[in-house]
Amino acid sequence: MQKLKILVLHGQVQTASTVAYNTRPLRDALSDVADLFYAEGPAVKGNELGSRPWWVWQGDRGTDRWNDTVRWWHEHLSQHSYDGIIGLSQGSSMTAQLLSMISQPDRQLGFGPILPQPIRFAIFCSGFISQYPGHFIDIPKDISTLHTVDHDDSLVSGYRTIELSKKCKLAVVMEHHEGHCIPMRGDWPKDVTRALICKTLTRLEWSPTSIHYLLTTEVISGKGVR
Repeated sequence: MQKLKILVLHGQVQTASTVAYNTRPLRDALSDVADLFYAEGPAVKGNELGSRPWWVWQGDRGTDRWNDTVRWWHEHLSQHSYDGIIGLSQGSSMTAQLLSMISQPDRQLGFGPILPQPIRFAIFCSGFISQYPGHFIDIPKDISTLHTVDHDDSLVSGYRTIELSKKCKLAVVMEHHEGHCIPMRGDWPKDVTRALICKTLTRLEWSPTSIHYLLTTEVISGKGVR
């Protein structure tokens, strides 16, 4: 079986290498069913080695950083295709925006055309709905989504994460207590992520009930997806 390709998007004050380091346990746990690809947003002029936000507010308005990001995504997705996306914080908001842009490329100047993107699932960690001018939410109804939330998150409130989940038709919300991050501790983050992938491969429904089924059968062990 060909492994799935999963795109991972960093947050506002991070880089791809930061997220790659922090998600090593997840990458190892999924290594037999999926490959993780860590996207690095376009470099910031004058700070090429620093963080790479997907967009920037300046005062009460956005900067031309977003235009750089749109061009970057156009070039990247003209060469690569993915089956799923994992996003953290602003990267999670970028995930929602990216899915919407792929669904309606004509609404974002400079984005299309790109390669077909067979994206079937997305994981939003500490996600929120972007208020950036021109951003819009139109996530396809057939994409299964997992939303991880820590209600004590000091950077993105749990309310904002739940608000984003309500924009997704096939949404499952799971709580954790690891703060503002892609949760890694214990078994459930890795197991539920694997369950979502296995659901994609086996075409089972995506719901809390299906998570329980996948976690208690051989499907998630890898025997059912090789």
